[in-house]
Amino acid sequence: MAKVRVTAKTRREVEARLARIARAGGIFLDGEALRELFPDPSINTGDDYRVDDDRFVALKKGLFKLKRLEEGDASAQIWRRFENPKTGEPGATLAVPVDPHPHEVKGVHPVSEAMNAAFGGGTGVEEQLFRGVPILSVYAPVRDSFEDVVGVVEAYASLAPDRLRVDSLDY
Repeated sequence: MAKVRVTAKTRREVEARLARIARAGGIFLDGEALRELFPDPSINTGDDYRVDDDRFVALKKGLFKLKRLEEGDASAQIWRRFENPKTGEPGATLAVPVDPHPHEVKGVHPVSEAMNAAFGGGTGVEEQLFRGVPILSVYAPVRDSFEDVVGVVEAYASLAPDRLRVDSLDY
């Protein structure tokens, strides 16, 4: 498969759009609901994934609204930081996805440098390859009423939407 080329202008435009979505998510998503979403974070591994349904639905509705802020291919999801119960290593759990199957995420996911920046209160940006197509992610912190970072919202989009769209719920 040939490498997908993305112009600097396209990357800047996509990054700016995703930054606006992520920043809005960091402001408007309910940090209190996110903090209380998991009754017991230690059981959220593999296929045993239990959450407070009311809080989950409220946060998911917020993510759907975020997707409508900007035109074009984009999606969003929320991450929570947890310790891997098997290894004790830090990681993150996909807390609230918008799309039905955005990734094959099972249990604790490694925390990238960009994600770690958002868990630290800043903003992080990273580019990854997904099925041979570059995907750009922008991470922003989600805070509770005490301004503590309780999670991270990730806004992501394909840098080549003609080759791969990340928004499977395009409407």
